Amino acid sequence: MTKDRYGAVAALLVGAGAWGLLWYPLRDFARHGLSGVWLAVMLFAGASVAGLLLGFARGRLVTGPWRVWFALAALGGITNVGFVLAVLHDNILRVTLLFYLSPVWSVLLARVFLRERLSFVVLLGIAAALGGTMMLLWRDAAFELRFPDVLALIAGASFAAANVILRAHPRLSLEAKVVSTFFGVVFVGLLVLGLRAHGAPSASGLVLASAAVFGGLGIFVMTWLVQYGVTVLPVRQSAVILLFEVITAAFSQHVLLHTVLGSQGWWGAAIIALGATVVGAYES
Repeated sequence: MTKDRYGAVAALLVGAGAWGLLWYPLRDFARHGLSGVWLAVMLFAGASVAGLLLGFARGRLVTGPWRVWFALAALGGITNVGFVLAVLHDNILRVTLLFYLSPVWSVLLARVFLRERLSFVVLLGIAAALGGTMMLLWRDAAFELRFPDVLALIAGASFAAANVILRAHPRLSLEAKVVSTFFGVVFVGLLVLGLRAHGAPSASGLVLASAAVFGGLGIFVMTWLVQYGVTVLPVRQSAVILLFEVITAAFSQHVLLHTVLGSQGWWGAAIIALGATVVGAYES
């Protein structure tokens, strides 16, 4: 393995682990009065500024057709606003697992729009992941789908759609990918706030500034590390490493919140993780 590969593995492990822990600072901001869509807007506004500074410094910001930019921004906005809202109001591991279904949606979308073939192994992985989802959401002889669950599923599907677009436009620079996503979150967040007639957040100026700084440092670095890792590493390797986010989310939830899934939920979680990882590892 080359030095670049070692660096990419380390970047992906750190980035995925950080995303698995992100729920804790998000809930801390919520406890201090900054929650919901406003929290997503402030975090990614800070990340947008950091991304712009780096993009302009490297001179690689504006690449690719504007339609691709717009699509990535919209999908990135839906992905991250949905994910932030879901982790604020639901079981962390449950949300992370439902989001982790994104490789399944990715290969299905690629089959429809890019005409990519699905191997038998991938079909087995899809069946396992969907079966595990049914187990995770099945409770008391009924299918339980809460609103945060829907948000997590929509976020994962939007993330998958963005990945399909990136696959169709491989020459788009890393800077363009990251910055378009950040700006998309701000745009989608402000659009939702405007449509729902939300007033200004009740948090103090210090909390707002802290969220923007955290976004400019934490969110920016986490996103960059993951994007770098998946860009350098083969799909099969990165799909397995990204499972570390689920592991981190499960461990941190158990340690910090002392909450766990039931036995059926754990079986569903394991099957989702296995199926989604197989799909990600063997997709075209």
